[in-house]
Amino acid sequence: MKKLRFGSFAFDAGNYAALALLAVLMIFPFWNVLVSSITAPHLVLEGAIRLWPEQLTFVAFTTIFNTPNFVKVFQNTVFITVIGTFISMLLSVLLAYPLSKKRLAGANAMAFAVFFTMMFSGGIIPSYLLVKSLGMINTLWSLMIPNAINAFNIMILISFFRTLPEELEDSGRIDGCNDFGILFRIMVPISMPIIATLTLFYAVAQWNMFFQAVMYISNPNNYTLQVLLRQLLIVLTSDAVAASLSEDVPRIGVTVKLAMIVVSTVPILLVYPFLQKHFAKGMMLGSVKG
Repeated sequence: MKKLRFGSFAFDAGNYAALALLAVLMIFPFWNVLVSSITAPHLVLEGAIRLWPEQLTFVAFTTIFNTPNFVKVFQNTVFITVIGTFISMLLSVLLAYPLSKKRLAGANAMAFAVFFTMMFSGGIIPSYLLVKSLGMINTLWSLMIPNAINAFNIMILISFFRTLPEELEDSGRIDGCNDFGILFRIMVPISMPIIATLTLFYAVAQWNMFFQAVMYISNPNNYTLQVLLRQLLIVLTSDAVAASLSEDVPRIGVTVKLAMIVVSTVPILLVYPFLQKHFAKGMMLGSVKG
């Protein structure tokens, strides 16, 4: 008995040690970036790895926050992340749920049509012409509507909905629910683990929107955060501009790069705690009674 207890303790201790090491390996790079972004630029140029900031300064963040249109651009990014994610999840659920029902005529054909888009696409030029013909050029809708549905996420949702027992639908119909009532009152609440996961996927994709913003947006007032940071980086690393500015500007370029990573990463990281609880829940816990 003592040997079993010791073996169990050693196994748990090994697991905790391994997980703690993995956590450190994952957290340390970001911590180093954060520390370096608030360290004096001339010390960062030395290339040393630091655990704590030296000669604390927020000049890199001040440079970013004082960039023209920063507040407007940040609002644009939050808007397309929140609204775009909502639109994507709504359309994904409304498409995946009926396609998961084999009794629906043509469900398999439509599911294959969705899968086909994962292998082949229309290309950049046809996509641009389509967005232009819809009058969405230079609007934030061009960053949300054309990419509202991800085929891979649809496949995941279809597979998930097919695992749910049909008795749930029958109980809903007995209680007088129509198809929309069954979907939003029964299926969606017990599907929160997969919905939370796909919501995070969509939110991260919307927050990091860059290529589409460069292609569809030319009005600076409609830029996304990633585009603005890229332009700021180009300005700070331009030899011509650096030569005409003060001596401090080239030196703060390296800390501004690090501050950009922090500014573009931290907001989306704050979304995770609100969704994490759904990852740990059993997706069918308490949904079917014997």
